[in-house]
Amino acid sequence: MITPEIIEIKTDVAVIGGGTAGLNCAMAAAESDCDVLVVEKANIVRSGAIAGGIDHFMAYMENGEDWDSREAYLGYVARVAKGASNLKIHEKVYCDELPAAIERIESLGISLRDPRYPNSQDFFRTQSMGQPGPYWINFDGKKLKPRMAREVNRRGCRVLNRVQVTNIFLHDGELAGFTGFDIRTGDFYLIHAKTIIISTGNTNRMFRTQNGNPFNLWYCPANTGDLHRAAYDAGVELANMEYVRMTIVTKGFSTPGFNAFFGMGCKLVNSLGESFTKNYHPMGDKAPRNVMVWGALQEIKEGRGPIYMDARHLSTEDLDHLFKTLGTDKDTLPDYLAAKGYLKDGAMIEMTVSEPMQARPSELCGAGIKIDENCASNVPGIYAAGDAADQMGCLHMCTAGGFAAGKAAAAYAGTVTKHHPVDMTAVRDERERVFKPLGRNSGLHYSEFENVVRIITSDHFGPIKTELSLNAALEKLDGIDGERNNLRATNLHELMRCHESSNIHQVAKIMAHAALVRKESRFAPYHYRADYLETDDDNYCGLIGISKGADGQAQTRFEPLEYPI
Repeated sequence: MITPEIIEIKTDVAVIGGGTAGLNCAMAAAESDCDVLVVEKANIVRSGAIAGGIDHFMAYMENGEDWDSREAYLGYVARVAKGASNLKIHEKVYCDELPAAIERIESLGISLRDPRYPNSQDFFRTQSMGQPGPYWINFDGKKLKPRMAREVNRRGCRVLNRVQVTNIFLHDGELAGFTGFDIRTGDFYLIHAKTIIISTGNTNRMFRTQNGNPFNLWYCPANTGDLHRAAYDAGVELANMEYVRMTIVTKGFSTPGFNAFFGMGCKLVNSLGESFTKNYHPMGDKAPRNVMVWGALQEIKEGRGPIYMDARHLSTEDLDHLFKTLGTDKDTLPDYLAAKGYLKDGAMIEMTVSEPMQARPSELCGAGIKIDENCASNVPGIYAAGDAADQMGCLHMCTAGGFAAGKAAAAYAGTVTKHHPVDMTAVRDERERVFKPLGRNSGLHYSEFENVVRIITSDHFGPIKTELSLNAALEKLDGIDGERNNLRATNLHELMRCHESSNIHQVAKIMAHAALVRKESRFAPYHYRADYLETDDDNYCGLIGISKGADGQAQTRFEPLEYPI
């Protein structure tokens, strides 16, 4: 078994996760003259949910239209994300930061202006997902991630790429530091930090995929709940963890494209050629994502599948723009569509419902570390941003909210006069735990363990669930606890996968516990209780907080959320 030396590093602000939110956190903290360290499991140049690029940013522009104001936007949030989005937090970490967020993107050399007219000062805006008007700014974000990485380096932030964080350590209930290992060299790090910002995304690879490949996902397969689990074990409260998230993707190839298709005016039709979405929501193809997914599931269930994306009515110009946009997130999607015979001249594209994942129920909130208006968790020194936080998600909130979290964390670090001590015996024990799979001559391969987790979750709460199914899931997931200690790795890459699989398993249990408490259906099918079919605003319009009790068991509480009438 590898027993590397412990490499110790001290910093003021450590950002764990170098995706969109994390890099905006780092930029903000650097502006406060803090010593900033970014720790990323991949490489910050191309990592996270927008590693390949992105094509949309949600914003209200105050252009005089009734729907385009701050007040109208917040009304939209209240309608579409009711029961999951805290309006006070949303207003502070997104609305207050929005103008600067747009300026910051453009300062990186990424234009948000209409890509069809390079000299235009206007934005090309589209409407979908229940919006009262076209809030999506459509743009070419292919180079956004590398430009952000370059800016983080320019501002003097230190970066540790290819390091998987394994655990968080406290001292007298406050943050002291965390550990991680280099997935290429095996170096083992202890990071002493005055504050950390967790920005490691949601949890994927937890449910069966449409084509059986656990890495062919709608969202980033490297997001495996690593810091959800570590934060939970450190006593951090999580929220919105009961929801699974699904979308509509091309058959055979899970990749982003929902907003591009519907923003450009495509129609979702069943195998009878019928446009069916108005049967489920008066806004039809402009309805919230969860309603569109629910409708697609019902059409398939009732024998009118498969479903298709009908773009035959679009103009040649709009079709050209659509297919270019579809390649912004993933270069190979247009190639795949062409190879399947879906040409621009009228063929309907076969679609399906994606795999579930642990994530936010709306584009207007998040799921994970429960944060306050300063992006702080309940544990002093621990902050969160992006999809890892319960009140952020998507590019618009990760950009604006990430910067808000960075400023708040830097301010907190300024109040900490010295680093808290870390129990070195606990660190050495953690080092032994981390590398133990490499020392086993026999054991379970991570893929086998992970597949068992996927079978349990998909059968019991992905997405339909009941009290019986959730309790059965917990019994089965608890029953394989011991197998985490039997995982075997033959190299450092497999070692990383062992820890990812273990984290996926433990986050699945957190999800099931939280889903048991919410005895209603909300954002169906994202939380669909077959034994509680109705949405119950009287008792469940708010957040289920879940944390690890002193006895090691999950404990939950309910926090109501208020919305203006």
